[in-house]
Amino acid sequence: WYKYMPKAAEAVLSANPNVLIILSGLSFDRDLSFLKKQQVKLTFSGKLVFEAHWYGFSDGQTTWVEDNPNEVCGRVATYMMRTSGYLVDQGYPLFIGEFGIDQSGANVNGNRYISCFLGVAAELDLDWALWTLAGSYYVRDGVVGLNEYYGVLDYNWCGARNSSFVQRISALQSPFRGMPTYTTFFFIPH
Repeated sequence: WYKYMPKAAEAVLSANPNVLIILSGLSFDRDLSFLKKQQVKLTFSGKLVFEAHWYGFSDGQTTWVEDNPNEVCGRVATYMMRTSGYLVDQGYPLFIGEFGIDQSGANVNGNRYISCFLGVAAELDLDWALWTLAGSYYVRDGVVGLNEYYGVLDYNWCGARNSSFVQRISALQSPFRGMPTYTTFFFIPH
């Protein structure tokens, strides 16, 4: 896998020199620790961004409910720093390509996780993309009109599903370190 990453990055940049090259990790895009042993060698600089994903269920379906949330936050933040966050301290951009919670507010695991995520994201001044903007789907998994509970928009795509969540994540749009980039990404489901 590692030997193809530089070749793919070089090919993408040669096709379009105006894009950023985003390289993801292993284990559902959570682990970039392999870069500690062998950094990616490329012919270009200033275009490379590393990507990780982080959801509350990534840490276990009930971890945030069954254990002390402060202790869980400490453990998962330490894991995140060991597996991907360390790149920020080395001067590399780290992009959280997916994060999110059940916007209905009914998932205690997600509700506790998001406070930890927001704190770490603010501390490291991470760029991010939220899963997902979509409030519903025409068809998904064979279901017509499936509600997307992780969607920021309501079922009809007319308003925010959870305005307090939108307010909380809006704080992450201002830079905490360095110059602002003013780039916001949303992944639209496919």
